[in-house]
Amino acid sequence: MQYFPKNRFRTTRNAVQMLTRRIPAPIFRSMVRVAVPLGLASSLLASLANAQISPNLPNPTAAPNPLTTTLSIFRSNMQDKIMKSADAMPESKYSYRPTPEVRSFGEILNHIANISYTLCSNAKGEAPPAPPAATGSKAEIIAYVKGSFDYCDGVYAGFTDAHLNDPANFFGFRTNKMFILTQVGNHDALHYGNLVTYMRLNGLVPSGGWF
Repeated sequence: MQYFPKNRFRTTRNAVQMLTRRIPAPIFRSMVRVAVPLGLASSLLASLANAQISPNLPNPTAAPNPLTTTLSIFRSNMQDKIMKSADAMPESKYSYRPTPEVRSFGEILNHIANISYTLCSNAKGEAPPAPPAATGSKAEIIAYVKGSFDYCDGVYAGFTDAHLNDPANFFGFRTNKMFILTQVGNHDALHYGNLVTYMRLNGLVPSGGWF
């Protein structure tokens, strides 16, 4: 049976009219409720992508060690976001915590630095550097975080793709070096989300990074 003769589709209006006559009203309304949000969501995602992804995003494909470089690009992006957040938060708010059960803003930063040293030294195969004597003030905490990021920069720069599958130990679990290097950026991203929430709760807007 031919429901939609070709000569009736001269305009979009004709097509819609034919659909509304052939499809029961409740079903048509359900289709619209689904289709319209999906179209808006697609448009919104495209806009966000265009707005947030830099045209200068580094391309690792031509690097001597493209896989390690890819992991480092993600990690560096997180570092950039974390350092900007640490700088933007007033020192008086470094002790801020939304509830008593969670870390303060400053404690999250110290934790990020601790884990960065732990994971990167693990990948390098050496003991983590000793932490500084004091990490209480904003300046001390920022210096500690920056030091851990600089240390990881050196580890990633000296790593080759050929060793990504070398055996490693992740807090008692057997794995490979790629897992360890992946977890550095993953851990940074996890706690950057905390920092963003703390900043928003204090009326501050995160500056973001490359994407």
